[in-house]
Amino acid sequence: MHLFAIPLLTLFFLSGCTKPVEKPEQVRPAMIYTVTQNSSSQASVYSGEVHARREAELGFRIGGKVTSRGVELGSEVKPGQVLAQLDPQDAQLATASARAQLAGAESEVANAAAELDRAQKLVKQQFLSQAALDARINADKTARARLAASRAQLNISGNQLSYTTLKADTAGVVTSVNFETGQVVSAGQPLVRIAYAGEKEVYIRVGEAQTQQFKAGSKVQVRLWAATQKAYTGVVREIAPAADENRTYLLKITINQADEAVRLGMTATVAFVNLADSFSTVALPAGALFQVGKQTKVWVVNAQQQVSAVPVQVVQYRENGLLVRGQLPAGTQVIAAGAHKLQPGQKIRPVPYDGPVLHAAEGNA
Repeated sequence: MHLFAIPLLTLFFLSGCTKPVEKPEQVRPAMIYTVTQNSSSQASVYSGEVHARREAELGFRIGGKVTSRGVELGSEVKPGQVLAQLDPQDAQLATASARAQLAGAESEVANAAAELDRAQKLVKQQFLSQAALDARINADKTARARLAASRAQLNISGNQLSYTTLKADTAGVVTSVNFETGQVVSAGQPLVRIAYAGEKEVYIRVGEAQTQQFKAGSKVQVRLWAATQKAYTGVVREIAPAADENRTYLLKITINQADEAVRLGMTATVAFVNLADSFSTVALPAGALFQVGKQTKVWVVNAQQQVSAVPVQVVQYRENGLLVRGQLPAGTQVIAAGAHKLQPGQKIRPVPYDGPVLHAAEGNA
């Protein structure tokens, strides 16, 4: 019995000292999306429309009936050019009435001055009381005040007469005409819109998430859709402080040295070249994101086919993908799906991603 138990005990202890067999590292297949330079650069391109730096809606300063119209849509105007004319008859009558009142006031002043001079002489001769002289002095002052009022009224009437002619203040082009000959218009009613000659701008609109990227004074590159071979430099002049009804913000881009090829109303693209760096906005598949606490991240695959987490900031969610900002230069390989199943340093077997992905240009449209 004892001789038989010794070999069994020996085998038991030897088996306890043997190392456990290590399981081979699990290599998961994973879809890989490669960040392209195209998505990085297009993310900073926006489309907009060319406008004049200065535009104004002009109208008459008095109401009346329009008797003539001197411009059409698209007309080029010069300083002092007549745009429209009102019927001046009422203004002419008012001016004539003001002149008559002025003549009457001048006569009253002359008469009051004569009466005052006569009264002063009679007071010296003690033929007139001091009270009577004071009355003549007051009458003279009243007549002179009426004379000043009559002169002012004549000036006003003269201005009203000049207001029956609508003129251009500076050179420009007519972009809108909102009246016809024979129409009765009111004071201040916008009738003609003029885009003044000089600087031109491109108006673009950006979403809420993108506004933090832009600052007044930022350099941009502008290209016209009608002439894409030529690039213009520009600068962000103004950023709207509040969003419009579509929750977008208006940016006004001044075009430096805009030539005759830049015409009002043309469509242009604005490229924020200073944003096209390693932290630019890129398009990724929707399944690339995963959350660690409050930080959004993506898995990046290195040369050894191992994954590491890179933090990103979501710029915009779209139906077929999303836009993010982060250190994802062109050529970076990102896990496109199943990100929540991986661990840092885990090795994967790359599978090309063939699903839908948002192009950055679509996100900025």
